[in-house]
Amino acid sequence: MFLLFGFGLWFWAIILVEFCLLTWFVEEEWGAASIVSLGAFLVLLWWLADVPVWTWIRDNPGQLAMYCLYYVIIGIAWSVGKYFFELRKIRKYLKEKKEYWATNKEKYDGVQNFKQYLEKVSSSTYNKSDFEGSSKKLVFWASLWPPSMFWTILNDPIRKFFKFLINDVFIGIYRSMHKKMIGDLIDKE
Repeated sequence: MFLLFGFGLWFWAIILVEFCLLTWFVEEEWGAASIVSLGAFLVLLWWLADVPVWTWIRDNPGQLAMYCLYYVIIGIAWSVGKYFFELRKIRKYLKEKKEYWATNKEKYDGVQNFKQYLEKVSSSTYNKSDFEGSSKKLVFWASLWPPSMFWTILNDPIRKFFKFLINDVFIGIYRSMHKKMIGDLIDKE
């Protein structure tokens, strides 16, 4: 009754839990947790489902090599796409910072240019203009591309949608509520 495609409900529950955990670990960029979680999942799956993993690997080395090659190719392609998305975020952040700096230069004595301003006010990874600061992330995204791709494709549009709703559509409602609820306490001094 609970069988789905020949496996029990527990099988699909374990896969769902692991995928959620792995997606969380990849999003937080916790490499060790990702590897431990994936290893524990594979051992649990092997033990519970009684899948003859080692026999299959021994009997199908060519097929395993082909699957590994596909995985690496897709991972590398994904790392290029993910880096593109990351650079767009960095570019947006830097444009906002540059606009602020351009209008407030006089506040920062001794700061000759925008790069110096960034170094003075922030120790963020957004300051790095080179790719070496992101090389560990690129390897991480490429090696664990399925959860990274899933979360980026799911999370980014949803986050943008709610940012649009809050910042553009409902901002008047929020300002009105703010003014009615606490504005009189602040403005009467």
